[in-house]
Amino acid sequence: MQHNVKCNIHVATRTKVGYVDTSSPPPPRALTARAAKDVNPREVYLPMMFKRFWNWSKEHILLVTVLSLASIGIMGFVNIEILHMTSEPEFCAQCHPGKGHGPLAEVDSWEHSRHGEAGVSCLDCHGQPGMVGYVKAKIGGLKDLYMQFTISKEEKLEILSHPHEDLVPAETCLYCHSDIANQAQWEQAPLDMGTAALLHMRLSDEVKNPEFRQRKGLPDILAEYSVGGLHFDHAFHMESFELSCRDCHLGIVHRKPSKAEQMEQCLACHAENGDSGAPQLADCTGCHENQVAMNEGRGAAGVPEEEGLMYAAGIDCQMCHAGAEAGDYRPAAASCAECHDESYAELFHDWTRETGDQIAQVDALRAEVESALETADRIHRDTRAGWELYLGGLAKLALVEKDGTRGVHNPDYAQSVLQAAAKEFEAVLENLKRTW
Repeated sequence: MQHNVKCNIHVATRTKVGYVDTSSPPPPRALTARAAKDVNPREVYLPMMFKRFWNWSKEHILLVTVLSLASIGIMGFVNIEILHMTSEPEFCAQCHPGKGHGPLAEVDSWEHSRHGEAGVSCLDCHGQPGMVGYVKAKIGGLKDLYMQFTISKEEKLEILSHPHEDLVPAETCLYCHSDIANQAQWEQAPLDMGTAALLHMRLSDEVKNPEFRQRKGLPDILAEYSVGGLHFDHAFHMESFELSCRDCHLGIVHRKPSKAEQMEQCLACHAENGDSGAPQLADCTGCHENQVAMNEGRGAAGVPEEEGLMYAAGIDCQMCHAGAEAGDYRPAAASCAECHDESYAELFHDWTRETGDQIAQVDALRAEVESALETADRIHRDTRAGWELYLGGLAKLALVEKDGTRGVHNPDYAQSVLQAAAKEFEAVLENLKRTW
């Protein structure tokens, strides 16, 4: 008995100084019924599973890496698509389902606006440019989504009728409509803007002026005086009187204002009443330069000048636009009958119908050419000559469109200009096919 004890002590001692302990470990104590009941299986099972997975991952490191990267890519793609989907006007219409104009009808009124026709979406105007602006707009939308389910329709109408802040600041408008504001944004945050453009988040993120603006036929409103067929100095009015875009263009998207309403904005300061220090309007030609050019039959490069019959006969604006001062700016066909017989009223309709159809055809051709040039740009073809021809045709089409009468001022010249524009667009398509 003593020998066995000494032997065990000797083995333990030798183990402490580095020898291998050959004695068997003591058998584990049996758990009491209460102790076994207190053990949580997860505390034993989960660490064991994690250890097994970790060991398996180390043995298959390449497979795990590929699967991880694929998962990240798939999740990123899905999240971006969700962001795109919730940025579409169709999604906005779920909370703004009305028709016509006014509160809750914002999407429908947008669809019938020039911005809607151009593909400028809700988030293009209601979010700052760039990736950061996009994310801020999406986060802000979460509050709107919450309110959709927590407030009454009456409260929604009140909020939409009296917004507490400028929902579209002037800087947002200038980003697309002026080179200075656009270039400043790209210079201040090139990485932010470049990331947004790379991901094609919005149309506005791909706007890089002056190229984009010129290809869309838009003037630089801070550098050019001819805007929308009118002579107007935006920079002077904004800098001298601290006017914002919405001061004159309120409702330009969600409530289509009439020409009379727009003109009243000008007359508020420039009417011949002597109450304002602003220059008083002497006649129509001071502002409506595009209409003057069409009456005189000039302005389209390469198209022979040809005076309109009414202009050549000495007929001035007021003779046809007799009600312009009262807000009835458009002449009716009946105004022709005041000087001519009733058959001239039908001639009026013939001019507008024929020229209107021709405008639609040339504009459809323009859209086809623009798409073809953009496709050629994506595959790195030399399109410089094509874009130059395109811009020439675009300027001619714009001259007729901005006149606003669909040929009534000078039908023969208008049709000659449209034919010249169509030839330039067709030449672009022919060149693209020939140099493929």
